[in-house]
Formats: sequence, C-alpha cells, structure tokens
Amino acid sequence: MEWNLEELFKTETDFYNEIENIKTELEKIKQYEDTELNKDNLLELLNKKWELKEKSNNVLVYGSLNYYKNIKSEEMISLKTQAEKLNSEVESKLNFIDLKILELGKEKIEQFIKENNNLKTYELYINNLFRMQEHIQNEETNNKIKQNNNRINELLTKYNTLISEMKFDNIEENGEQIEVTNSNYSKLLQSNNENTRRQAYLSVDKRYKEKQIEFFKILKEIYELRIENSKLENYDSVLEKVLMKENIDKKIIDTLIKSVNNNLSLIHKYLKIKSNLNNIEKPHIYDFGIQNNLEIEYPLEQAINIIKETVKQLGQEYIDVVNKLLNGHIDTVLDENKHQSITFSWHTYSFLNYKNRYIDLKNLIHELGHIVNYYMSKQKQPFIYEDSTIFVGETASITNEILLNRYLQENSKTKEEEQYYLIKQIENYFLSVYKQTMYTEFESRIYELINTNSLTPQTINEEYMNLIKKYYGDNIDYSDASCVEWIRLGHLFRWSYYPYKYATGLMISSILVDELLDTKTLTKEEYIDFLSSGSNAYSLDLLKKLKIDLTNNEVIENGFKVLEKSINKL
Repeated sequence: MEWNLEELFKTETDFYNEIENIKTELEKIKQYEDTELNKDNLLELLNKKWELKEKSNNVLVYGSLNYYKNIKSEEMISLKTQAEKLNSEVESKLNFIDLKILELGKEKIEQFIKENNNLKTYELYINNLFRMQEHIQNEETNNKIKQNNNRINELLTKYNTLISEMKFDNIEENGEQIEVTNSNYSKLLQSNNENTRRQAYLSVDKRYKEKQIEFFKILKEIYELRIENSKLENYDSVLEKVLMKENIDKKIIDTLIKSVNNNLSLIHKYLKIKSNLNNIEKPHIYDFGIQNNLEIEYPLEQAINIIKETVKQLGQEYIDVVNKLLNGHIDTVLDENKHQSITFSWHTYSFLNYKNRYIDLKNLIHELGHIVNYYMSKQKQPFIYEDSTIFVGETASITNEILLNRYLQENSKTKEEEQYYLIKQIENYFLSVYKQTMYTEFESRIYELINTNSLTPQTINEEYMNLIKKYYGDNIDYSDASCVEWIRLGHLFRWSYYPYKYATGLMISSILVDELLDTKTLTKEEYIDFLSSGSNAYSLDLLKKLKIDLTNNEVIENGFKVLEKSINKL
C-alpha cells in the first residue's frame, strides 16, 4: 500500500503555488489590523483565519509526508522546510486577530455572538482564548518564539538525518555475516539465538555511544528552546504549557506515575515468567523481544483481512471508513529511503514500514484507528475542531489494538497460539503503560537537570539507567544494558510530554472495550459519536461521552486489575 497525496495537491507545482497564494492572502489580511471589530467583520476575519490555517496545514502535511517518504532527498528536505516556515509565518501573522479579540474583552465578544448566530462556531475557541489570555504574546515575543521553533525544526531534521545515516557493525549468525540496520534491528532482537540478540544490541549500542555527544547537544538545545518558549508565554514549565492547551489537570500525570510505581511488582513478575518460558535464568535487557518460539507471519493481504474482521465489532459506519482509507491513505512499503525508526499518522494518512510481523499488524490497526478518528471528525466538524487532541486520539487507536488481540486470542488454533497472544496483551501494558510512564519520568528529569544546570552526557545516561533498573527489576543482568538507549526515543526529541498519553490511552481503552463488548453499557453509536467529535470540547469532557472520568483514581487502578488477571492466567 502507498499514499496517494493527490487529495492534498495533484503536483508539486500546485504545492508551491499554494504557498505563494497563502503569502498573498496573508498580506491582504493585514488590512484588518487597524479595523475596529464588529459582529460582522469579526466573523469575516475568523473565517479567513481558519481558511488560511487549513490551507497552510495541507501544505505542512504534504511537505512533511513527502519528506518522511524520502528523508535522503535534498529536494524533500527543502519541501518540508518550506512548509514548516510557511506554517510558522501563518501562525505569527495571524496572531493579531487573537490580540484584537482579547483587547475588546469577553463581554463585548459575547454580545457579538448573541447578535450574530454564525459566530457560535467559534464560541469554544473564543472562550479558550480568554482562558489562555495571559499566555498570548505580542508580535515581538511571537517572532522570538517563531525563531526558536524554526531552530527546533532544524535540529529535528539534523536528528532525523543522523539516525538515518547510522551504520552498524555486521554480526555473525550461523556462519553468515549480517548487516545490522535501522530496519532489521528490532527483528534481530526477536531472534531465539541469544548470541544474535547480544551482537545486534551491542553493535547498535557501540555506534550510538560514539555519536552520543552530538545527539546530546541536539537534545539539550531543543529542551532549552522549549523552556525559553514556555517562559516567553508565561508558563512556569513546559509541562504546564502542554497540559494547559488541552485543559488537563496535572494530577492525572502525578496519579499515573504514582500508580505505575505502586504496581511495578506486577511487571517484574511478568518479566520473570517470560524469562522462565524462554529458559533464561538471568536475562539481559535484549532478551525480552523473543517471540516464544512461535513465529507467526502476517502478510499484508492477510493482515488487512484480520483487521476488517476485527473492526466488524464497531459497526458498518466504521467498516466503510476503514475500506476507504485502506485505499491511498496508508504507506506500508519497505524502502531504505523512508524514515526507518518511526510509525505515525497525520491528517488521514498513516506511515509505517510493514515487515509481516505481529508488531506491524498491531501498528497498522493502531494507526488506522487514528486516521478513522480524523476522517470521521473531518466529515462532521469544521476545520477548527476536526483534529482530535492527542490525549483523546490515543483512545481511538489503542482500542483497536485491544480489539485485535481479543480477536486473535478467540480465533487461536492452538493453546500455544493463545498463550502467544495473551503475552502480547500483557506486553501491551508493559510497552504502553509502564515504559511510556518511564519515558515521562525521564523527560521530567531532563528538564529538572537543565533547570539546575546539571544536564551532562554523564547525568542523562545515569538517570536513564536508574529508571531502567527501577522498571525492569532485580532479576536482570544489566552488564550490557545501554545507557544511551534514550537517543533512539524519537518522541523525546520531537514532542513535549507525549508518552503519558499512551499510558492513559490504554487504561481508557481497556474500560471502553469492556463497556462496548462485555457489559454493553456503551453503544456503537455512542462510540462513533465520540470518534466524530474532533476537539469540539475539552479532552476530559469528551471522555465523559464514554462515561469515563479520568480524574477518578480508580480508573487507572482498575486497569492494573485487568493486567493482574492476565498475568495470573499466563
């Protein structure tokens, strides 16, 4: 499967023409800077703002997707860079609109909304604007933020290039020399041959250690720029900025970290069971990817059939959207020119390198969940609200993962196969809840170290190893453990406080599947309504459509009860 990006732009010429058109429109909109707002021209101005933002978003999506498809091409790097710069320019030049609204005051704007019913579309946006008022800055400050963001984008491009250019030592397997690459590394770690796993792990570790100073400098500068931006926008921290935008209560993260730490013994127990199943007395970090002597391949055509059978449980409307998006909206092709270490969805498009493994099947249905969510919202919401928040969006994708695992377990042909999928279900908790919470703790520690001028290559490595040992437990031989593994965690570089959303997403999704399929307290229609809501309400309010209150501590604790049952069953 490959993308067909013609829904965005038929040719690159159209892409570049759109950039010029947007720049022209940005000049025209300047006429409003000195205009006094009223109920009519406010509507006109807001319509124009979101029309331009939609156009610039299409430019950004098109430029970025083409880049990730061929990150070694100078032309594609230029495409992405121009798209990013345009997007920053649009954000910066349209900022005066928000400032004019705030200058008028909430009472006056509310009067305009009463007088002009068409302004109701923007009511949530305007209310949020006044909620965020103290964090909205003048043009001079915004220009500095824009410069910082452009520099962050440059650093991310440098990071991506370094990752793609990494060359590792060959390893020997059964008398043959095998080249270790970004694309085959995870498969080598799944090998039942301990020597293969060890050689591959050490080959990668060796090269990253050689480059760690370069990667460290990139990470440190990105984080310093994010801290500077948060201060420029009157936030106490980067975390406050991230949570404020989605109106998320900080205690959700505190509760998550506390609950996970209180339940570390569960995952330590599982890792011990897995080691015993594989006859490994004292496992190393690289020993947990083994596929338990059961190698099941899922060719793409078969994977698509499995996915279609899985999502039948969500109703015909969901199936119809899946069928549409499987045609031209997912790129699964294996290509060394593609970015090798990430899987993502953006707009109605998904990106992955499909290699017929369980993880690829899982990634495919996960990403499909994202783009179904976006597509449904796009059909029923104006552009301003068509994109779900990441916090809510992870529910749509992780629900699909859980449904997939249930389907595979129920259709297992042997006890061995059923056990295989049970282990996958438990590992979903390990990867999505435990490890993502560990990464959230690690990110917080990086900011703490920067704020105390204590961040060095040595301290960042020590912090990472301390967390690895806490989360993996005492039954591990850490002699070969990589203290520079953090370099491969792309989300640490690309986004601020992203991983915790996977953890909360799995907890929410576990409850959701139970409500949909077991207790039947949630209907398919209610779930589709949730998926079609985009961001037309705050995240925690949208979750209440699913009868889930995440500020209730029991939600997270109930998730661990599900995990405990699975481990006991294993």
